[in-house]
Amino acid sequence: MKPLLSTKHITFKISRFLLLALVFSYIICLENVWSTSENEKLKVEIDAILQKHKPKGTSVGISIFSVSRNKSLYESNSNKPFVVASNMKLFTTATALVYLGEDFEYETEIYYSGDISEDGELDGDIIIKGSGDPNISGRFFDDNVTAVPAHWADMIKERGIQVVNGDIIADDSIFDREFVHSSWPKDQLSKWYCAPVGGISFNDNCVDIMVRPNSNPGGSVLVEIKPETSYVKVINRCRTTTSKSKHSYSIYRKPFTNLISIKGNYWSKSQSSKEWITINNPPLYMATVFKEILEGKNIRIMGKARVIDETDIYSIQENNILATITSSLRQSITVSNKNSQGFYAEQILKTLGATINSEGSFSGGLNVIKDFLTKLGIPEDQYQLDDGSGLSKKNKFTPDTITTLLNYMYSHENAGIFVESLPISGTDGTLKNRLKKEPYKSRVMAKTGYVYGARTLSGYVKTLDEEIIAFSILVNEIKGGTWKAKRLQDIICRFLVTYN
Repeated sequence: MKPLLSTKHITFKISRFLLLALVFSYIICLENVWSTSENEKLKVEIDAILQKHKPKGTSVGISIFSVSRNKSLYESNSNKPFVVASNMKLFTTATALVYLGEDFEYETEIYYSGDISEDGELDGDIIIKGSGDPNISGRFFDDNVTAVPAHWADMIKERGIQVVNGDIIADDSIFDREFVHSSWPKDQLSKWYCAPVGGISFNDNCVDIMVRPNSNPGGSVLVEIKPETSYVKVINRCRTTTSKSKHSYSIYRKPFTNLISIKGNYWSKSQSSKEWITINNPPLYMATVFKEILEGKNIRIMGKARVIDETDIYSIQENNILATITSSLRQSITVSNKNSQGFYAEQILKTLGATINSEGSFSGGLNVIKDFLTKLGIPEDQYQLDDGSGLSKKNKFTPDTITTLLNYMYSHENAGIFVESLPISGTDGTLKNRLKKEPYKSRVMAKTGYVYGARTLSGYVKTLDEEIIAFSILVNEIKGGTWKAKRLQDIICRFLVTYN
């Protein structure tokens, strides 16, 4: 019987198979060589940039990772922990998107206790039930600082209430009352970036102070505060001067009080200026301003403005709700990242704690972030957590940890919200004035960061070949100004945009 295949045919088929295997092996080998050559070229280029532009005496950590190809491109001190400053907001906002979801909303409710008589007398209290919402301000209302509480007051008036025999009460119980983090710089607590955190917050927990020169030389400067409120007291010791060289003034709030001092000299030909000064006790601030607005609309308040305590027992029912306002997590994350608004990041952090762990505190929120990092496979020795904004210098991460987060978030279902919340080079946010020229404009989407001694930048680069690269460039131990650190970061970003 004749065989189906001759020895000659079998040999030919085996030879063809071996040839194909050799071709594939050769192609893979070429790809590996090309990849190694490519990485080596990139390493040589970035090492040269570091050699020339690394600020003297600083410590620099870099991780560069191709999201498009899922491979590391460059590392330098990438497993060393660095102070990350506002790059901490990347972790806070990413955790919020993953654990709370894009549809999460804050809801603040205004309701009353007791009964309303036919002639409009409320025999009870009006309560503001806080949700940790950071958006009760003029930010989304054409800079009308009191737009939201004024709307509440109008709703109360429409309900026919003319007299309130009780109090105006701020229920801030969703959060604890550690308004200020213990690691924040004690000499900067008046500054807007050190704004306290509250279960009820208003106007970023600041007052807006406008200063302009007096038309009479030697006279006190003219001061306007928004909102107009008795909650703060301003002591004005700042004088108008005709000497430009003497133009120097300061605004300072005495710790644990709402006593604000303005001192120094203000040049007579200078334009008006505006500063945001923090307040003490956010929920009481909201209750006080709301009471004043109600009174301004001829609603008599017989009681006082105060915060809720353990003796107060109230329940919200549908028929005793006077007004509500909602805002989205999405807009909160955008303000946090685009503007590097620490107040928003800390409100989001405590919201995480309150919603996921029923613990509206710094530690409660940080425990949620820690859980997220564990799920990402990041070991605890790669990071140190202390607050949600990065104002604390105790927050530390390795560059690799940051690019691991960035790589994960780029493929997450809420990637669009996360990436769009980041400042865009030459376009908006804290990168508006960096990398403004083509072809770099709009190709870097990254979070900036600064605390004394540290300048950080982490985010994404879209190359001219449309490759997506995640990067983290952390500069620590800076002595003096940080412009050289920024220059280093920008030079590397420019290189990555044109890299191919």
